[in-house]
Amino acid sequence: MSFQSARAIDQLSEEALDGAQPVGKLSQLNEQGRVVVTLFRGSDALRRGSDMGKIFDQMMMVFERHGRRALVSHGMSCDCLGADEAVLAQFVRHAARGQREDACLMAMLLVRADVAPLAVSLAEQLGLLINATLRTDPRAMMGTVKVH
Repeated sequence: MSFQSARAIDQLSEEALDGAQPVGKLSQLNEQGRVVVTLFRGSDALRRGSDMGKIFDQMMMVFERHGRRALVSHGMSCDCLGADEAVLAQFVRHAARGQREDACLMAMLLVRADVAPLAVSLAEQLGLLINATLRTDPRAMMGTVKVH
């Protein structure tokens, strides 16, 4: 298992380490879930100047400002799927499928209850945008398409 910073992992509390616990493999997620986790792990290729990046950053700002604890991600090259990463991927999936009640229940485990509907709305937008992009051109998600 590899994390973004070996020094940072030493400084994590036991509670934060729970969020980093491996619960599966990244390859076990569907395409949308892998994109969410890749964004969460800090992919500049997917975030830079895109609507997807802006919505994701807004959603993460809600988690950072109103979260019950800081969320933890694994390193970009790690094939493990951490507990927080898995929850985030499922949260976006439920929201994008219109399962707002389920997504809101998940959100309330992560953020204050009064902010949960905002997090769900942002997750819904993000999931729908990812799905639309994957239907249009899946290669665009991985930054492999050259425009010129």
